[in-house]
Amino acid sequence: MGEVIQTILTIYKNYGSSSMMTMLVIAAVVYLWVTEEKKEIRQLFVYLTAGLAVLFFFPPFAYIAMHFFLDSGVYYRILWLIPMGMIVSYAAAKAVGQIEVRRKRIVVGILLSLLLMQGGSLIYANPMVTKAENPYHLPKAVISVADVMHVEGRDVKAVVPAEMLQFIRQYDASIHLAYGRDVLVKGWGSNPLYEAMEANPVRSYAITDYGKQQGVEYIVLRTGTPIVGTKPISQYEFSYLTTVDNYDIYIFDRAEFAAEKKAQYESLIDPGREDYYTRTE
Repeated sequence: MGEVIQTILTIYKNYGSSSMMTMLVIAAVVYLWVTEEKKEIRQLFVYLTAGLAVLFFFPPFAYIAMHFFLDSGVYYRILWLIPMGMIVSYAAAKAVGQIEVRRKRIVVGILLSLLLMQGGSLIYANPMVTKAENPYHLPKAVISVADVMHVEGRDVKAVVPAEMLQFIRQYDASIHLAYGRDVLVKGWGSNPLYEAMEANPVRSYAITDYGKQQGVEYIVLRTGTPIVGTKPISQYEFSYLTTVDNYDIYIFDRAEFAAEKKAQYESLIDPGREDYYTRTE
């Protein structure tokens, strides 16, 4: 049980035990516990928050949660159930509203706003936030690749590089994937095809064989991906179709729509294209 307690404390520390927002939530809950008279508000912002906090730190519950329906990597998400923003905003508005002098209300309101800003960070300063390239707010390459793979009136199945996993089905739900974003998180899932796709170099037999086993009709590789094997991909029934936005797209020769797609993109194939294939014994 001591190990479970240590895990809980570590998770809470990494979640932000000393952050400004955490301290504001605690202060807001205490303030509402003392001053709030509405039963519904107390139930939502005080009792629910206290109950979730107790559950989070309660070792038997944590042990069951992390071994049966969650794991230590996502146990912190229980704290997501606490409506922190609503609690702090409501408590701040209530506190300011109880100040009778208008000028003081304005000053206190500004000070509380600055305090909230100080406790956070500018989202646009995050390196993961980039300017939208299109109305879909998705990488342009994802849209280009999805448009090539789309077949009107039916679903298709594809395997794509890791950076596309979280986006492609947001744009086109008719494109099914051999694996989802779960393979990106350690301990969530594994797939031999994912391991083959992300290997360096990629083995032609591995990605095509695993692809056939999982019913894949398209293989998408980053342009320039080194490929090794006794035979190139094209000799394992996956023909090169086209390249868009630095991604090479291969199509399964026995797919029902393969002939139509090949005819559509045949004229776009660059005769000087390099395959980056190296023969091995």
